[in-house]
Amino acid sequence: MDVEFDWLPKLGKTFNTVEEAWQFWIDYGGRMGFGVRKQYSNKNADGKILSLRFVCAKEGVRKSDKRDSLTVIPRLETRTNCGVKLGIRYIKGIEKYEIHDFFSEHNHPLHLSHTTHMLTCQRKISQVQTQEIEMADDSGITQRASFELMSRQVGGRENIGYTRLDQKNYLRTKRMKSMAYGEAGSLLAYFQQESLENPSFSHAIQLDLEEQITNIFWADAKMIMDYEYFGDVVTLDTTYSTNNACRPLAVFAGFNHFRGVVIFGAALLYDESSDSFEWLFRVFLKTHKNKKPRTIFTDQAAAMANGLAKVMPKTYHALCSWHLMQNGIKHLGNLMKNGSYFLQDFKACMYEYVDETNFKEAWDKLLDDYDLKENKWLMNLYKLKEKWARCYMNNAFTIGMRSTQLSESLNADLKNCMKPNLNIIQFFNHFERVVNDKRYNELQGEFQSRQKLPRLKMVSSPLLQQVSEVYTLPLFNLFQEEYDKYSAACIREVNDRGFVYEYVVALCNENKEFKVTFDPSLSSISCNCRKFETFGILCCHAIKVLDVKDIKLLPEQYILKRWTRGAMRRLVKDMHGRIVEEDTCLTSTQWFKQTCPKLVRTVTQASDCKEARVFVEKAVEELSKKVDDICKLNLGLEINDTDSSLPIQCTNLQLLEVRGLKRRNGVRNFRRRPKSWVEKQPKNKKNQFSNTSQQQKQDKVIKLNGSISQLDEHGFNRLLMEPLDVFLQPNTFVNHQESL
Repeated sequence: MDVEFDWLPKLGKTFNTVEEAWQFWIDYGGRMGFGVRKQYSNKNADGKILSLRFVCAKEGVRKSDKRDSLTVIPRLETRTNCGVKLGIRYIKGIEKYEIHDFFSEHNHPLHLSHTTHMLTCQRKISQVQTQEIEMADDSGITQRASFELMSRQVGGRENIGYTRLDQKNYLRTKRMKSMAYGEAGSLLAYFQQESLENPSFSHAIQLDLEEQITNIFWADAKMIMDYEYFGDVVTLDTTYSTNNACRPLAVFAGFNHFRGVVIFGAALLYDESSDSFEWLFRVFLKTHKNKKPRTIFTDQAAAMANGLAKVMPKTYHALCSWHLMQNGIKHLGNLMKNGSYFLQDFKACMYEYVDETNFKEAWDKLLDDYDLKENKWLMNLYKLKEKWARCYMNNAFTIGMRSTQLSESLNADLKNCMKPNLNIIQFFNHFERVVNDKRYNELQGEFQSRQKLPRLKMVSSPLLQQVSEVYTLPLFNLFQEEYDKYSAACIREVNDRGFVYEYVVALCNENKEFKVTFDPSLSSISCNCRKFETFGILCCHAIKVLDVKDIKLLPEQYILKRWTRGAMRRLVKDMHGRIVEEDTCLTSTQWFKQTCPKLVRTVTQASDCKEARVFVEKAVEELSKKVDDICKLNLGLEINDTDSSLPIQCTNLQLLEVRGLKRRNGVRNFRRRPKSWVEKQPKNKKNQFSNTSQQQKQDKVIKLNGSISQLDEHGFNRLLMEPLDVFLQPNTFVNHQESL
């Protein structure tokens, strides 16, 4: 038989199966340039096909529809009553199918060779392609970009095997299937699947009297481990609304030993009431074995403060400085323009004064200078001074935090990959991706700590050598800054109080003095700047005294474990007493990571040689069959050996216990985080903050000369979060960026 024309239909040609005959007709239609479909098939009593007919896709004519009169724009005609057909019948003697009828004359023009890939019969998304499409969608890649990438991989759109519309329809169908049980059922199924994959996964839902879900909380195994290591200081932010129901996304976050963001848990709340926050805090503590943080930062919401006071009364509640500034702009924005010094003086009260007496004097002067003694907002803010003023916050362990900026940065990442029309499963997929990005930063920190050696400014210093081996790189750099300042410190006074020595220490060219107390018997030291008590590393004043006392190594009690390289080197148990494993399938994961590069290397090497490609294809086909047989054999054993202590899959009866997610009426459809007061102002009102020329505005430069003279909306927000010393230096220039 001539192989070159073997694709042409001929009477008497045989096929082993109906599928083989159908694939032959599809290939023939693709080569000739027409679409194909099945017309009919005849079966016997056993269901075996005895005869069937394949035809051209344009066979027949469209039947009339009684709804045609109501159709404004009807679909275009595609049928031309084409007579092309291929008849197949079963030959019992040889147990094969044979072509017994064939007609090849079309009554319509055929498609061009470079457009046949658009025919419906020539388009099919393979299993491998579905995985690639799903992976691209989960990674936040747009459909257009992922389709373009996959097209380039196969040499063009005509070779990919499907169109962008097929890709869109596949993803839509997949999403509809994932929501088969509705939002509530899909949510419970998602949590159930996560619990099966890792028993330490924790979640909780709150129902109202109508059995509708109001509040949702979850924390995976890594979040539980991170809280055990770094849960001493926590931020909670709820300023991001996730979907068209405008549910606030509450994120518990903190710093790890690299001063990177870590997530301790998240929640989707129905509202921001006291009851919702009280439920959230109780569930959060239960998930983390009732371990309370030492300090928690929130915004100025009264409902959140009430919930904290009831659930965690001994936890220090601090207010986010960024939110305070935003509220200050809202209530006192008229005082922050035309060269006013109000913002400078207000920030001085917040950040500068260490002594309570000095703070009170500065606050009274602020009220007098700007005639604000009767301002209710400032009066209420002063009642909360223990939560935001530096002189009072020196009693709290804050590790350098002053705002919920950690959660704010997380919200910025979420905004880039989320849309308000996402369903609940899509939201969780995107949220997982953002959290994984944050966790990858931790891996980068681990890599840097092993790849790079810290640079010691004083190589011969035993103390620097000691902490360089203990602290992570970011913390070592911060400590070395204090060590560098110690060289400029001088002792102005020494008081011997028996077993305790009191030193008065100051830096050169500075008037501020600090009292350092040292007890030789206990090797204990403390400074009234409270650097160690608030941040966790010793200050330059204490280091000066240690050097005077000829102590060349840092006492162990002043090396906080949360800042060390070994901060995560201990076992963690969940609330059920089980040891938490971040990856319960660690062996499988490691094997997968080791094997994939080997297979990719082999396929890449064989791609340039035809003989090697044929060999690899045969080997892969044989290997796949053997692997399938082994997996099917072991599947039954795994089902019988399943641990009965693990939760089972949700059944329909279980799903009926919840009647859906409760929705709020009359909420706005936010696409992004609600804007601040300044961002909402009309342009002409915002420009009141600026007295500069248009050219200076375009250059986006903020010039500070002891006062606020020119600011735009973004520059003003950036200015709020600048350190105070920026205000105190004349003729300072700060580069303005588009985002905070």
